[in-house]
Amino acid sequence: MTVGPFPTHVQIQTSTACGAACSICPHPVESPKWSNGLMSDELFERIVGQLRNHPIEYLCPYLMADPMSDRNIFDRIRTLRDALPETHLEVSTTGLYLMPTIADRLLEAPLSEVRISSHGISAEEWAVTMPGLKYEKAWPNTMRFIEKWRESRPYKLSVVTLSGLWTRQRQVEIEAFWTELDVDMVQWDVISRADEVDLTVFGEPGRHATVRSPDKRDPPYVCRFHRDTHWLHILSDGRVTLCCMDYRHEAIIGSILEQPLERIWRSKAFEHARAQVRGDAATDDSFICNRCEWNISLAGGGTAFADSDSRCETART
Repeated sequence: MTVGPFPTHVQIQTSTACGAACSICPHPVESPKWSNGLMSDELFERIVGQLRNHPIEYLCPYLMADPMSDRNIFDRIRTLRDALPETHLEVSTTGLYLMPTIADRLLEAPLSEVRISSHGISAEEWAVTMPGLKYEKAWPNTMRFIEKWRESRPYKLSVVTLSGLWTRQRQVEIEAFWTELDVDMVQWDVISRADEVDLTVFGEPGRHATVRSPDKRDPPYVCRFHRDTHWLHILSDGRVTLCCMDYRHEAIIGSILEQPLERIWRSKAFEHARAQVRGDAATDDSFICNRCEWNISLAGGGTAFADSDSRCETART
């Protein structure tokens, strides 16, 4: 896989907070151990300055958290848009943060796309998939936001949901619900987030682990979503990690406080990590990509998404 001179896709963790407590996400378990919190203005400006004038295709001012938890997010969205006027700028949130005061500002933000996580459409489905949200408050927030969005349609609106959790009939009903509202659906496969999520809540027989038969474990390997070759993931304290799955901060490549992003991207440390992903450098079972469903064997018939489909943590279906 050819690596360009600079990443084309970037995620910036401006905040580490999220209240959804999704069953598919390690955040509620791992986040109390994080020492980083809100990103400082100085650090954010340094990052923007180093992204400016690069052909960034896709940028998300969030990573492992909800961007609406950042009190400065709207100023930061404007700063990013001014610096990168052609970049696809996307945020993802939940109904928790879509109360009217925030929702109105979000509708006015110079974004390309907003995604709303809603893993189901009933209180019972949310209780299984998003137990941190109070359905009686967050669901009306979501519906009110969508209604106002439909009046002006300032950008693309998508709803993120999970596939394979419900019966086929229920899945059809959920799809029809969002279609009737004229909202695009983005579906995730249920995955273990590098073996960090206990999927027994969804009826799995025991803790989920990636299963690869020996005949499909021959290199070369590739990240299905090109997280090592196209994406740059910047934590709120300036550290750069290999992947959006790195909730334990175990795959840190470098820090913008110590060297520029361009140098980190081309560094020996990053190239070594890419070699580990490909299977060209030795790893053990603890290496994050060896625990991840996105790490696939090309020799075994695995297929990576096209570069243009290398979107945030999800495949469009």
